[in-house]
Amino acid sequence: MFIKKILLAVGLTTALTFSATAVAQDEKPKPQILFTNVNVFDGKSDTLAEGMSVLVEGNLIKKVAKGDIKADGAKVVDGGGRTLMPGMINSHTHLNFSGELATTYAGLQSAKWSQIGAQAAASARDQLMDGFTTIRDLCGMDNGLQLLIDRGNLVGPRIYNSAACISPSSGHGDARDPGSRTPGAFPTWLERLGMIEIADSPDEVRGASRRNLSNGATFLKLMAGGGVSSVLDPLWTHAYTQAELEAAVEAAEFFDTYVTVHVYTDRGVRAAIDAGVKVMEHGNLVSEETAKLIAEKGIFWILNLSGLSPTLFDLPNFAPGTPSGEKVKIAHEGSKNLKAYVKKYKPKIVFSVDTVLSTMYQARSNRDFEKYIHADWFGNHALLVASTSTAGELAQLTGQRNPYPDGKLGVIEPGAYADILVVDGNPLEDVTVLGANDKYLDAEPREEGIETIRLIMKDGKVYKNTL
Repeated sequence: MFIKKILLAVGLTTALTFSATAVAQDEKPKPQILFTNVNVFDGKSDTLAEGMSVLVEGNLIKKVAKGDIKADGAKVVDGGGRTLMPGMINSHTHLNFSGELATTYAGLQSAKWSQIGAQAAASARDQLMDGFTTIRDLCGMDNGLQLLIDRGNLVGPRIYNSAACISPSSGHGDARDPGSRTPGAFPTWLERLGMIEIADSPDEVRGASRRNLSNGATFLKLMAGGGVSSVLDPLWTHAYTQAELEAAVEAAEFFDTYVTVHVYTDRGVRAAIDAGVKVMEHGNLVSEETAKLIAEKGIFWILNLSGLSPTLFDLPNFAPGTPSGEKVKIAHEGSKNLKAYVKKYKPKIVFSVDTVLSTMYQARSNRDFEKYIHADWFGNHALLVASTSTAGELAQLTGQRNPYPDGKLGVIEPGAYADILVVDGNPLEDVTVLGANDKYLDAEPREEGIETIRLIMKDGKVYKNTL
């Protein structure tokens, strides 16, 4: 008995030792990176905080302070008096709907799934190397690419995705040929790939919403009105009934997330607001009264200003005389007061670059021009806030559906994700240091990345450093 007690004590001691060792290993200090001698744009302020240090621990920002921060063992990165700011957020992308194979819907319909996926992966890397550490994909993408990036298998930004866009027949998401629109027709290639969902009743909208959520969608997108790049739907059309809109909102709320809508007209925006929609994509044709309501209700508004550039007519899909070209004319005419409404009521404007049916070189030019026109319309500070803290606030709308729940996005503060850019110059004074360019489709093609964005960190990992 005595020997058994000794063996039991020895065994217990050994188990406790192993347990303590495991705890010690779990508590192993996380690697630290200390940025010194930087001027900080925190995502909100209209001035830089000069002479700052920022300590990153693991994948989060641990401390932001004036002067030096004591951090023994930290890797030190001297910013050389440059600007340190949050990684930018592009809140309206279409990775599966752009690239060399995707300049037309016909090209997409005939592309192999492996080509579409590889092209999307290349576009994702391109976004990150332009300083966008987070993107929000608004149609055509489930969470497959996101998971590969998050696991470190591919290089790219964080991705919030809507999975398939949900559209009525003859709506903005209906890219089917006439034969495929007949009753009982076999689903098209894009439908089978889960890039679009056609839904024509509350029950069908509810089913499409749930399928998207099962495919990893973090929020839902409905085509609630006509669009420019599509041919079956006049821009003035109203696409979904209140019951259909409410079915999607209910499905999203059951998953603690939200619905956004593609919409242009005043009527469409009003209907969406009444249904409980929290985010508007475009909405260029709203009345002053509705613009005021958007601001009062705290609805996030994604404008896509480059779509109002006359150079858009240089793209073959939007050339004068084409169906989409005629729609562009209507959109431009109806948006003449948009700038004034936004300046007067100050709604939550979120930066976006809605590139679709374009090559990678055109997508780069689009991103550069969108930065320029946003700053030109509303000021440099407004551009920076829209592409950082306000966009980060939008990301939080995904609630418990949020794939990145452990930190804030779009800000430089303790507890925020370590998504960081170090930039030459002061972007509050000169947005060209972020790649802004007053030329659009007539810009000279450029290669990957922005030279004046000297360091790119996402989730505590450095992906570029030319300091």
